[in-house]
Amino acid sequence: MARLRLAVLDVDGTLKEAESPYQFLHRRLGIAHLAAENRDLALSGRISYGEWLRRDVALWRGQRVADICAMLAENPFLPGAPEFLRALKASGVCVALVTAGFTYNTEPIVAEFGIDYVLANELAQENGLLTGIAVNHVPEGGKAAFACDLRARLGVSLEETLAAGDTAGDLELFDCAGVRVAVNPRSPTLARRADVVFAPDLTGAVDWLTQRGYLPLTESS
Repeated sequence: MARLRLAVLDVDGTLKEAESPYQFLHRRLGIAHLAAENRDLALSGRISYGEWLRRDVALWRGQRVADICAMLAENPFLPGAPEFLRALKASGVCVALVTAGFTYNTEPIVAEFGIDYVLANELAQENGLLTGIAVNHVPEGGKAAFACDLRARLGVSLEETLAAGDTAGDLELFDCAGVRVAVNPRSPTLARRADVVFAPDLTGAVDWLTQRGYLPLTESS
């Protein structure tokens, strides 16, 4: 069984408790009712993902970036997620985050754990205030393109790659990895395609990986 060399991880609902940083902030700001209509339109296919993103982020125009970051800091990691990230990094695995969320949500994770690569959307700001405009770096299909490009650039095989996610939007990541991890899956299809399912969090993930030889044994193992 091949040792892991690359892990490509979703963030929201996979590493962090909140399923969506957008909904998380809407609730914190007391505007969830304003965002609900656009979410329903997107889920029913009546507006595109790009249009939903444009409308959703426009609701935050004028918010202080510092306040947004402070609110996001209140969204905790799922139990087992910090240990999972530390074990991957300690084993020399290249770790990448890919999320339809945004960089204000991923930057603290990168700083704390030394994440190697990140793909996330951006929220534009001027003078410390959000402009209400998003830069969409993760269109539909963008997660797979990112993962496959990384594998090619790093010369990593399918068997040496792990992907983890929680929703149907992460199925495309599973096509790019030989080790497929579903975390508290919200999609029956994702759960069926996974090699392992952890619910409701990532407790036990490190043990599972080391016992199967994907990560090297350590003294604590």
